[in-house]
Amino acid sequence: MLLSLGVCFVVILLAISFTGLCSFNPGTPESGPVREVDAETIFDLEARAMPFPVILPETPKGWVANAARRTNVHRHPAPIVGWVTKDMAYLQLLQTDQPADVTVDDFDEIPREHTDTVDIAGHTWKKLEPTHDRGKDTLWITDAGQVRWLVTGTAGDAEFRELATNIAAATPLRAPADPLPENPDQQAPAVEQQAAG
Repeated sequence: MLLSLGVCFVVILLAISFTGLCSFNPGTPESGPVREVDAETIFDLEARAMPFPVILPETPKGWVANAARRTNVHRHPAPIVGWVTKDMAYLQLLQTDQPADVTVDDFDEIPREHTDTVDIAGHTWKKLEPTHDRGKDTLWITDAGQVRWLVTGTAGDAEFRELATNIAAATPLRAPADPLPENPDQQAPAVEQQAAG
């Protein structure tokens, strides 16, 4: 009985090792290069489908755009772009025409409290921190009239400010499209690109 179990165990280990689904690398793990996505092309297409002005802020020096996709806020489409910063932190920008409180509540299920207000280039950003787990992402949000900009991630205040400054300086990619239908099944198809790894 024990011999049979041992043989089965060895066969399973061999099968797993040949599939490449499991690996063992002793020593300190090393991060490979960040894979970049073509956020400009994706957001140009997204801007055609959104009923509000969509921007793509200038990428700060040393940052890499590694994600660009569409999500939903309160059943309304909202484009997201994400960057890995030069310090290997992460920030993402979500744009929506939904109210700020709805956007924050719908973004994730992490309870947050308003801890500060930051004025940058004519925009007042509300800074919200997680109430229970301080390790979770910080969130900044501002109302820019036709659109709400929500920035979240693991970066520090200096990088949040740098991105907020670039957001304020950005111009819409194109005129907003006609309002989308209420039925999400009838919305324009999303374009998505996210780097692996």
